[in-house]
Amino acid sequence: MDSVAPLPPPLSAEDSVAPRVDLEGPAGMRGGAVSGVQAFPLLCTLALGLACFVNTIDFNYGYTNGEDHVGLDWQVVVKLIVAAACSGLGAIGVLMSAQVRQSLASVPGCIIVALAGVLILSSAVALEEAKTVSRVASLVNFGYVMFVPTVLTVLGLRRIVLICLLALVANLMINWVLYLGFPQSGIFEEELLGNHIARRMGGLGHPNSIARTGVLAGVLSLSMLRSADLTPRFPLGRSVLIGIIVVALMTMLATFSRTACVAGLAAAGFLLLDKIFTRNGLVLAGSLIALATITIVATELVTGGGVLGDSLISMTTKTGEVSELTSATGRTAIWAEAVRLISERPLTGYGLNSAPFMMKEFSLHPHNLLLHAMISGGILAGLLTMCLVAWNFFFGLISDEPLVRAISVYVLVSGIFEDTVLDTFASPSTLLWLIVMIYPSIRVLSARMSRRPQPAVPEPRFLPSA
Repeated sequence: MDSVAPLPPPLSAEDSVAPRVDLEGPAGMRGGAVSGVQAFPLLCTLALGLACFVNTIDFNYGYTNGEDHVGLDWQVVVKLIVAAACSGLGAIGVLMSAQVRQSLASVPGCIIVALAGVLILSSAVALEEAKTVSRVASLVNFGYVMFVPTVLTVLGLRRIVLICLLALVANLMINWVLYLGFPQSGIFEEELLGNHIARRMGGLGHPNSIARTGVLAGVLSLSMLRSADLTPRFPLGRSVLIGIIVVALMTMLATFSRTACVAGLAAAGFLLLDKIFTRNGLVLAGSLIALATITIVATELVTGGGVLGDSLISMTTKTGEVSELTSATGRTAIWAEAVRLISERPLTGYGLNSAPFMMKEFSLHPHNLLLHAMISGGILAGLLTMCLVAWNFFFGLISDEPLVRAISVYVLVSGIFEDTVLDTFASPSTLLWLIVMIYPSIRVLSARMSRRPQPAVPEPRFLPSA
């Protein structure tokens, strides 16, 4: 006998916060323990966790200036596989879910899609030596643009934050094991002017990349502590988050990345702004100072005296030269070269991730978010990025969701001195930036769906066989 499949049940209160993607197209995606609907959230979870974990790994970070380290190796192959999985899941979400499409049709969503499109077009006219990398990078970037609203719709913000935090902490733990137990792999000796050597935490990537991983882990933890919606529900959750923040502070010290430190502290300060000038705020400020002191001492003891002796004094300068600060650690020369390159191809740019081919004598990157966008896609890409930065400033900073405020501050500050986002493979910085840009639209759409009258679920009725 044939039966009529029941209509999907109405959204519950929990679903209004973390709605499921509308995958009712193919019959094989409806009902059943092994259907696509059941498997899709798990696949999104795995893909997001892998992207946060592997996209920052780069064992080729110890290059010398002028050395071309862009190429296809096993690390790139793994990242390509993860990117393909994320892109496929994102494409399914766009095709099957009206909510995903509507979120991309919001104001920040349209700007993000337009920027991704400009980067794809610019890759068509990229320089000969950079065209393959640029075209692959632009397609990967577009795939992650589709993936982010899909996982937001399927998993909800709480699950996404937990997944990203677990991946970031796992990455940090491996870096600390390498730093403490295998110094030949875990310590990066940076040669500075005047034969100065800075010993910084290395391991799975460049010290600046590891520092961003630590900062984001700390920012996510603090956001969860401040957010009513993201408050941890697992045993000893608050204690675990405080422990992660301590590890993040220790990582900031061990990597000696001043940009990451300033951006992370700015995000944390903005999250705590409403608490600072209260009685409890003064107690909290004193506690943070004590915590910072304990962290410095603990890091000194764990690392065997390498931090205070070698680099605590150089948290403001690594070489001891004042010119290092007035030149933004050499970035003024890098920015001047980036402006010169942009002036030669202002309309088309050179393609996404073309800077390593063109700035071999200038640290391989423009070290500024807007300059990075303009080198990649010309003036139009720069204008679209400015619109997104303006959205972070005018709307992100006043959001009632602490995570949105924190990531907005982090990108605004870090983007002055680093590329931060729009990488070849979406780093946690890029993923979280896209998430906080899209999340408000997803939340509005979810609220509308929860208020919409739902049809009653009919009783299953059986029809006689023909």
